[in-house]
This record gives sequence, structure tokens and C-alpha cells, in this order.
Amino acid sequence: MAGRRAAIKAIDWAAFAERVPPNQRAMFNALKTRSDALSARLAALPEKPPTIDWAHYKAAVAKSGMVDEFQKKVSVCVSSLDI
Repeated sequence: MAGRRAAIKAIDWAAFAERVPPNQRAMFNALKTRSDALSARLAALPEKPPTIDWAHYKAAVAKSGMVDEFQKKVSVCVSSLDI
């Protein structure tokens, strides 16, 4: 997963903890817990997003042209992300 992810700077939590005043230790611990949870969620995501089965949606959606419009918009977004 970590191969082509956006560059994320590593945080030196030990050095950061040394600079936190004692009265703000609880907020620091909450920040670290939240950061660890988000990092774990990010690591669990696949390297590439799953492909969309446009043929299925074209058959399932009654409004003609709607899926084609979404497909164009998604392809523009995905190409700009360089995925």
C-alpha cells in the first residue's frame, strides 16, 4: 500500500512529547491516538481503488446519459489524481 501513497512526513512523537507541557499532555495523547488511528485506516486502503463496472450501472440506471456523465466526471478526477 505504501508504495505510491502521497508523501507523508514521519512525526517524531518522542521529540514532540518532550516539548508538550504537562497541562497539555491529555490533548497530546488524544492527538497521537487520532493520528495512529488515521494512519492505520490509510494503511488498510488498497494501493489502487477498485474499478467501477460502468456497464452494470448503465443497465441498472433508468435515466439515460446519467451514467455516461458520471463516467466522464470520474475519469477526469481520476486522471488528475494520477492513480
